[in-house]
Amino acid sequence: MNIFKPSSYIIFFIINILFYIFYDFDKVHFDKDNIFGFYPLFGFISCIALIIIAKFLGYILKRDERYYDE
Repeated sequence: MNIFKPSSYIIFFIINILFYIFYDFDKVHFDKDNIFGFYPLFGFISCIALIIIAKFLGYILKRDERYYDE
């Protein structure tokens, strides 16, 4: 049973756009926060950085395939 239908995704997307349009940018603390699209871009770059860090840690923490056989 699929609870989420495509129409609910569209409604969620429209609500997010409206929140972003009507967000009060006067209460920001830094000048760069006023750039249009700063938060989506910051989130995207942060997500990419987390993926790269996870891949790097995977190579560091990887064990040999025969580690548990010994």
